[in-house]
Amino acid sequence: MFETYEEALEWIHTRRGMGPKPGIRRMEWMMERLDHPEQKFKSIHIAGTNGKGSTVAYLTSLFKENGHTVGSFTSPHIMKFNERISLNGKPISDEEVVGLANRIRPLYEEISLTELGGLTEFEVVTSMMFLYFSQVKPNVVLLEVGLGGLFDSTNVVVPNLSVITTIGIDHIKILGSTIEEIAFQKAGIIKDSVSVVVGNISYPAKKVLLEVAKERGAKVSMFGETFKAEHHPTSSGFHETFDYQSDTCDLENLEISLMGKHQVENAATALHVFRIFCDENQLSYTKEKIKTGLLHAFWPVRMEVVSQKPLVVLDGAHNEPAMKALLKALENHFSGKKIHVLYASLTTKELEKIGEWLKRIPNSTIHLTTFDFPQVASLIELEERMEIPTAIYHPDWQAAVKDLLEKTKDDELLLITGSLYFLSKVRHLLLKK
Repeated sequence: MFETYEEALEWIHTRRGMGPKPGIRRMEWMMERLDHPEQKFKSIHIAGTNGKGSTVAYLTSLFKENGHTVGSFTSPHIMKFNERISLNGKPISDEEVVGLANRIRPLYEEISLTELGGLTEFEVVTSMMFLYFSQVKPNVVLLEVGLGGLFDSTNVVVPNLSVITTIGIDHIKILGSTIEEIAFQKAGIIKDSVSVVVGNISYPAKKVLLEVAKERGAKVSMFGETFKAEHHPTSSGFHETFDYQSDTCDLENLEISLMGKHQVENAATALHVFRIFCDENQLSYTKEKIKTGLLHAFWPVRMEVVSQKPLVVLDGAHNEPAMKALLKALENHFSGKKIHVLYASLTTKELEKIGEWLKRIPNSTIHLTTFDFPQVASLIELEERMEIPTAIYHPDWQAAVKDLLEKTKDDELLLITGSLYFLSKVRHLLLKK
């Protein structure tokens, strides 16, 4: 039995060394032994290369603002482990983490002796999450896929609604190297006769999703077809404004605090999901509370302004599609500014392509660093794979942050980007200051 939060957390994190083990047979075994907690609450299952976390943030705020209880399961955490399992936007308590870990550990020991083998860290946490929400039973639980969809630990659930936000190239060693292969993995969350909402996705991926949905009798709502968003770009202020249109509802001048055209698309997708779920489950909402819900939505390290003087922005652009979206946001909101960029990554990312995007940031100096984490890219790997001749290398990321904070003038921008695990460490450091 775990007596303390620290003991429980250490045990959970020691599963990390096992790495991902694709497949849901271990989770099916766990759900059976726990009397199927995943069946005891209503849920929305969310997959996608990027935009999952932001979509969860918008949905959480929309449900809360309209008076409904909402659970969420997300990864990775940014400030504290407990964030991964949250109720009404608040992480579960340390005591609840200990209690859940004590429930899961005996089953972990038992399954480890079978041919299925031990659970990964993500499977342990996913089991804790299903158990927790089966007990508190909020009006809805938002389940963010960890990796892919088809073989993800969360895919033991049959949700009330499925969502696929975006599809791009990422995790190619596990999900495949083409858009079509990755789309097929994401489409794995589409269940028989369960409606699916699809974000702004290009044709090759869209074709795959529509084929899978047709096979499974799942009704599809598609961004740009079933519902639309008209973006009103502005270079003043750190926000976006847009109009939402569908066959049954038009809403004008909706405002969000997360920057970037991609966030408009995420917000519109979340809004459409929210309306479908509420209508199908007799949950009330008003246009006024939709507006305030979207405005109050927040998700850390997504074009997050953490300081005004000097101007510091944190953005977890950890793959090529996210880097493309980042460049568009910089163009809209920070055009003409000199930009100091600090970047760190894991080796699993397509550093060659990300390097090309970093070189496209106008009027910028590129600083590359490393940090303490499994599979982190060393300075040598960054130099060899990214091939940025003018890059400046920093072996100590904390010293790099300190140095760049001092050097960045009031009319300049310090952009810290890359791995979400790196951004988590940076955010801890900056908020201490």
